[in-house]
Amino acid sequence: MNIATDWGNAPAVRDVARPRLRHRPAVAGAVLDDIAAARWVQAFDAAWLDQDWPRLEHYLAPDVEFLPRGGDVVSGREAVLAHLRRSLDGAVIHEYSATDLRGRMSRSTSIVTYRWQIDRTVDGGRSVAEGRDMLALRAVGGGWQLGWRIQLPP
Repeated sequence: MNIATDWGNAPAVRDVARPRLRHRPAVAGAVLDDIAAARWVQAFDAAWLDQDWPRLEHYLAPDVEFLPRGGDVVSGREAVLAHLRRSLDGAVIHEYSATDLRGRMSRSTSIVTYRWQIDRTVDGGRSVAEGRDMLALRAVGGGWQLGWRIQLPP
């Protein structure tokens, strides 16, 4: 399985058999440009795909809200973590990629947009899904935390 992140003209691929990506969130007040946004998304996605829930928890604000495509709002860190756990229940991920990442910052808030695609098998059925995400990150302490996430159609 590969995690591919396209940072414009400089794609990076991470093979999950290699050591985990170690990522330190950006320092509050630092510029969150396209490259920094891509690194944040890559680290967040790696924690999710590795099912490293304690590491993933650090990327979520206590009052995080997530609006999955076609679903109801999921509110709060614990509820979002439970939702993300369920998204991988019984799944075998063959490939995941995040592309077209863009980061825009205004004071202590950043908006990140990107496209994603996932190839997975769940309960014996293989499928490919794709979509777009829009994230609002807020500077907290020495890093960035997810305040809200909305999934959009491709």
